[in-house]
Parts: sequence; C-alpha cells; structure tokens
Amino acid sequence: MKKRILAAVVATAAVLSLAGCNGSNNSGASNSGTDSKTESSAATSTATSGATSDTTSKTDYVAPELKDDGAQLTVMTWTSNSDTKKMVKLFCQEKGYDESKVVVAECGAEGEDAREGYKKRILETDEDSDLYVCDADWIANYTNDDSLSVGMEALGLSKADFPDAYAYTLSFGTNDAGVFKAPTFQATPGGFVYRSDLAEQYLGVKTPDEMQALISDWDKFQEAGKTVAEKSEGKCSLQATEGGLWQVFQSNRTQPWVVDGKLVMDNAEDFYDIAKGMLDDKTLANVPQWNDAWYAAIKDGTAMGDFVPTWGLANNGTSILNNFTGNAESADNMAICAGPTGWFWGGSYFGVSPKCDNKTLAKEFIEFYCKNADSMKKYAEETGDFVNNKKVIEELSATMSHPLLNGQNHYAVLSQVLDKLDLEGKITKYDSVIKGKFNDSVNALLKGEVADKAAAIAKFKSEVGAAIGDITVE
Repeated sequence: MKKRILAAVVATAAVLSLAGCNGSNNSGASNSGTDSKTESSAATSTATSGATSDTTSKTDYVAPELKDDGAQLTVMTWTSNSDTKKMVKLFCQEKGYDESKVVVAECGAEGEDAREGYKKRILETDEDSDLYVCDADWIANYTNDDSLSVGMEALGLSKADFPDAYAYTLSFGTNDAGVFKAPTFQATPGGFVYRSDLAEQYLGVKTPDEMQALISDWDKFQEAGKTVAEKSEGKCSLQATEGGLWQVFQSNRTQPWVVDGKLVMDNAEDFYDIAKGMLDDKTLANVPQWNDAWYAAIKDGTAMGDFVPTWGLANNGTSILNNFTGNAESADNMAICAGPTGWFWGGSYFGVSPKCDNKTLAKEFIEFYCKNADSMKKYAEETGDFVNNKKVIEELSATMSHPLLNGQNHYAVLSQVLDKLDLEGKITKYDSVIKGKFNDSVNALLKGEVADKAAAIAKFKSEVGAAIGDITVE
C-alpha cells in the first residue's frame, strides 16, 4: 500500500466537511460542515423550501441549453467546507489549468446558510453561478426546483455515464420526477464500531466476522444486546445512542415517505418498538450524540459500540472514532462489522445552476471527481475519502488498513454494506422534515413525554401535517 493512502486514512479527511458531519438525529443525511446542534432549524428551513419546490414530470422535462462562453468556472459552497477549495486546487493541478480558471464562491458560513445563499446568488444576482455543492439532507429541495438546477443531460451526461457509482447515490441525485440532476464524488456507508475486548468478554466473540454473525439482522442485534446486558449485570449496553440506530433504520424503507401526495409510514412504526424495547432491556444506553457523554460511554464501557459512517472514521482529533479511542494514534481494542443492514449517512452532491455559462468545464470537473477512475483514486489517496467508484474502492481495499481499528480493512466491510442498500424511487423532497419529526416522536416516547406508541405516532403525524401543507396526513 502506498504510504500516502495510509496517511490519508489517519489525516484530516475531506469526508469530515464534505461527507457530512452534522450530528442531527433528525436528518436523514447530515449537513456537511453544519453545527451538530442545529437540527430544529434545519427541519424548519426544509419544510418551507420543500413545500414550494417546482417539479417537472420526466416526460416533459427538457434540459436547457447552457452557455459555454464563461471566463471561469465558479463552484459555490460554504466557508467551513474547506475541502471544496482543495478539490478545485487538485483539479487545476492535474488538468493543467491556472487556478484562476476555477474559483470557489462562499455562500454562507455553514451548509444551512449555503442552502439559502445559493438561491439568492442564482435567482437574485448577476454573479457567476456554475456548480454548487449540495448536502444530501437538502439536495432534494434543489433537484426538484428547475429554477435552481438542471438535469445532467444539459452537460451531455446521464446515469449511464457513471457505471461504477454506488446505486443509492444515483437514486439520491434523481428528483421526484425521475430526472437525474446531481452526481456525487463520494459514498457514505457505515458500520457498527465496537469495543472488541468487551465483545469477547460478554459475547465470547474474537473476530469481526464472529461479531457480525451475532448481529446480522435486527432480531439478532436485540438478542445480542440482551446477552450483553445480562452478562454485564446491566453495566454495559450493546448500543450507545438512539440516533445511531435511527440512521441505520431509516435507510431501509420499502416505500417513499410520500406516495401520491399522502404520508406513508411504511416500516417506520417498527422502530418505535425496537428503540423502546432496547431501552427497556438495557440494550440501548440512550446517551446523547455529539457530546462528551457519547464518547465517554464507549471509553468507560457503558456502551459496547455505535453505528459510524465513513466520515466518522478519520483519525484527525475530532472524528467519532478518534473520540471513541481518546485521540489515540492507534487502537487494538476497536473493530468494525457491517451490522444488521445496509445504510448510509450524509454525502455531498454536485448540482448545476441554470445560469451555468461554462458547461464544458463544468462537465470536466464533474467527470474528474465522479466518473474518472484514475482521478477519483488520486483524490482518495490524497484525502482518505470513500469515493463513489466501486472499482477504485475494490482496488484500494486490497491493501487498506486502519490503525484505529487494529489494522482492520474497513473499506472491505463498508463495501458490503453498500451492496445491501436500495433507495431507488424512495427519495422525496419532504424527507428531511418528515424524518426529523419522526425521530422527535421516538425521543418523546423514550423520554416518557408521550404515553405510548400510539401517542408518539399521533404526535408525529400532527407535526408533519403542520410543517408540510401540500401532503395528506391521515
């Protein structure tokens, strides 16, 4: 393995600011670079924009003819997303462009600011606007609005041009009408990260494969949790946070949240039972995410593990895994396995502005980071990001190891997770708000703020109806 690949894994990775490191339990995918304590404001903002998005049917959609006479390519992002600047610099170096040819326009301090900043720049100013970085949590509000985005066909691209991309990312970049508008350079799967010493002590497992066999579906996961609670005499729970559970569960719906204009709970009702049952059985410690109590729970053995996505696995002093290990340079008591089901958390996508006046360079930039295997591999080697290319990940997986996971090949594990994930036709512009309101109702149940599951469901539906005016809630 090249030394720089290993260095990238343990360095400050692009995944932290681009893949989404928001700690919101309420979001289906985190806001890249956004403060982890802004869940409610994010949901409110999404409700407003999601209800007014303009959707065009796929059969009627015709991509606009973009200009190609612009002096430079402008990529919009937010100030705290420093990795966009790194991407632009690498692109110019590799392609031989002067760095003045591609510029970064900062449209707000954080992701939520940029969501509104992009709109203002595109709709209300004459400023150059070619590409923008969109967070998975609110991308649908852009892809479903033709005044803010155009289909990839405007650049001469289609889904078929990204054959090695993970399928779920193509689904996420496709709007409600089936128009493909936003590819991504990264995939953001996750696995169950756990204390291997505690797993051996309470479950008798010595390897990640043995651990995976015990928690390969939700029933087994809960049974393993009961064993841990019993063997530890209630001192250790298998799972640390409800938020971690929810990130995994929400990735596996069988239907969209909204079908024919009506709210559909699908399998969401099952999560009330899982979360409440695990809390009662002491399988769930239910510590809050994104503060010292979460990290302390793993370090002191109050919890055996939690679900962590790619961007939480970097060794940079601030990542989830790094905090679990107490900022160690290496760890021999941590491990990762796939867990009960495939899932993802976060991700950043490239959108194209209708004002784009440099379509050739815009296409070249997108292909460099989202299509071309050689440049995607180089980016992965430079940053440690889990790029959205199966062949590149397969190649890097051959010799990858992680010092905070006792040298384990986490790429191989996370590739298996993505193989299980199917989001085709299940992404809607309302998801961020609905999932946030749902998780609020789950937490109300766990805290005893509502009497029972029925009351939690009633709370959820009432809040969704109040937040989104153009769907039917029964």
